[in-house]
Amino acid sequence: MRTTTRSLAVTASLLLVLVLSSAAAGATRNSTPQKWVHVFCGSVVTWEKSVKTQTSKLNQTLNDLKATGKVDIPTAKTKLVGFLTKVVHSTDTMVSQIKAVGAPNVKNGAKIQSGVVSAFTQLRKAFQDAKVTATKLPTNNAKAFSNKALALAQTIQSSANRIGVAFRALDKYSTAPLNNAAMKDTACQHLGG
Repeated sequence: MRTTTRSLAVTASLLLVLVLSSAAAGATRNSTPQKWVHVFCGSVVTWEKSVKTQTSKLNQTLNDLKATGKVDIPTAKTKLVGFLTKVVHSTDTMVSQIKAVGAPNVKNGAKIQSGVVSAFTQLRKAFQDAKVTATKLPTNNAKAFSNKALALAQTIQSSANRIGVAFRALDKYSTAPLNNAAMKDTACQHLGG
C-alpha cells in the first residue's frame, strides 16, 4: 500500500510539474501587442543603428584607402568580411530577441511572428552568404576584386528587396492592437531613422 501511495504521489507531482511548466511555457509564447511591438521595434532600431555604424566604419576605411592613392585589396577584403560578420551577428541578435518575445496575442499573431522571423532569417542568410562570397574575393587583381565586390553588393540589395516583399505580404494581417501599440511606442518612431 505504501508503495502505491508513494507512486501515486510521485506521479501526481510529475503531472503537476508538467502542467505548471506547460502553463509557464504557454505564457511566454504569446505577448501583449504592446510588448511585442516594443521588442520588435527596439530590436530592429538597434539592428539598424549597428548596420549604419558598421557601414560608416567600412566606408571610412575604404575612403582612407582610396585617399592614399592605392587601395590595399587584401585590407579592403578583410574589412568587408569583418563588416559582414558583424552584420550577421547583429541580425542573429535581432532574430533571437523577436523569437524570445513570442507571437503577439492578436488575431493571426503566430502568422505575423512566423512571417517576421522568416523575413529576418532570409536577411541573415543573405548576409551570411555574402560573407562567404566575400572571403573568396580575389585579391591579386584590383579590377576583378572591384567587379566581384560590386556584384556582391547587387546581390545583397536584391536580397533586401525580396525581404521587403516578404514584409509587405504581412500587411494582410494588420491589426488595430499592433498598429495602436506601434503608434505609441517610442522605439517604433525611430524605425528607419
